[in-house]
Amino acid sequence: MSRNTQRSLADSRMRATSFSLAVAAVLLSALGVGLSNVWVLGVGAWLLISAVLIELIYRP
Repeated sequence: MSRNTQRSLADSRMRATSFSLAVAAVLLSALGVGLSNVWVLGVGAWLLISAVLIELIYRP
């Protein structure tokens, strides 16, 4: 019995979305800390929260 190891298009798209959100979160958080701007840091935190939630909820 062989398992299908290929990911579907939806799986790849969700992984790319989660990765993009995480990268944007890191960049915005660093920018918020660098500029001492709390709302930019907050946006970065919310992007990181949404990336983690996508990874936790959507398990391919």
